[in-house]
Amino acid sequence: MARQTGGMRAIGLFGGSFDPVHIGHLRAALDVFESLGLDELRFIPASRSPGKPPPVAPGPIRKHWLEQASSDVAGFAVDDRELRRGGESFTNETLIDIRHEIPHASLYWILGADAFAGLGNWHEAETLGHLAHWVVITRPGFDLPSPLSGPSWLARTQTANPRELRPGETGGVLALPVTPLAISASEIRSRIARGLRIDYLVPESIRAELLDRHVYAANTKTHPA
Repeated sequence: MARQTGGMRAIGLFGGSFDPVHIGHLRAALDVFESLGLDELRFIPASRSPGKPPPVAPGPIRKHWLEQASSDVAGFAVDDRELRRGGESFTNETLIDIRHEIPHASLYWILGADAFAGLGNWHEAETLGHLAHWVVITRPGFDLPSPLSGPSWLARTQTANPRELRPGETGGVLALPVTPLAISASEIRSRIARGLRIDYLVPESIRAELLDRHVYAANTKTHPA
């Protein structure tokens, strides 16, 4: 059941390096999509995440992999605005862009528990609560982590019930357990560099291409993504 009020669209926004996209990303996205009854979920590959090394794979290749991997799910899409903008990818700039583009949509920004814990250090963190609801993907049985130095809006609404994220409002924080899959992009890059198989870690639609392009074969960087 989609979250709509008077025709208002419910749109999930899943940002990250996706270097490369893997099964863990896609399963978490599907869990959020179904739990919130979203009309659309957009994967937003970053040009460069602030405070992290640049992605190993070029932006157009990461975008292509995302498109290939997500094409089977109706409602999934890839939004490349951060790649087109270039430089460091700031979430508040992305949300402002989307708010101007779709002013009457309900927006749900999706992030992991580790990223949520550092939210107070994000660019213009105090503005973020006015731009979207926040969906923190967690493992079953784990509580929502407390941000080390969170912005003031975080105290307003924290819940484990998706229905409490009211359409048309912003600043709610939902702890949402997703299917636990301990897969990381850094592990996949490392396995490729070492000549190990990546079967069942990445979508079959892109597995051969990940190996054939040799993007990671000669590069043993293992920074997380």
